[in-house]
Amino acid sequence: MELISDLTSTLNLDTAVKDVRQGPFQTAVLTRNGKPGQRSTAQRELLLRLIREFHGHVDSSELYERARERQPRLSLSTVYRNLSLFKQLGIVDEHQFTDGRRYYEPKTRRHHQHLVCVGCGDVFEFHCPSAKRLRTKISSDSGFDIVDTEVRLMGYCPKCQRELSTSENKGETEQQVAGRR
Repeated sequence: MELISDLTSTLNLDTAVKDVRQGPFQTAVLTRNGKPGQRSTAQRELLLRLIREFHGHVDSSELYERARERQPRLSLSTVYRNLSLFKQLGIVDEHQFTDGRRYYEPKTRRHHQHLVCVGCGDVFEFHCPSAKRLRTKISSDSGFDIVDTEVRLMGYCPKCQRELSTSENKGETEQQVAGRR
């Protein structure tokens, strides 16, 4: 319960944690906009903690493997259900990058964008103030209520650029270099 409370206060969301006392038991209930949500469980606490500790983007398989180290009876379907719940509650953001898998990260107040290396698949975060200005201008011009903006730039990271320049000198193609990774 402490983690969820820290996370929601850090994120400044409408999501909150309330204590519900029922006899000798104390249960944390996730709520959204004051409406009852889902009970906080040890599995949910663990998954949120791992997402937060990952310091980047984690996919469901990686999250599942790390969670199983601590709770061996945890199922993959539990991970999927909880990721869906966390997304619905606005606790995590979901992204799809170059490989088609879905990646998750804690939702933050600061919007950020992603640089995705098409060579190695690494994802780098950056801040682009013009994205907010563009969103505001388009919303104003079109009357459209924009609820989310995602900017993703694709290219080659410095390491892959070095590998490609070295490979090109050897006559290798980008596909051959990517196949070695």
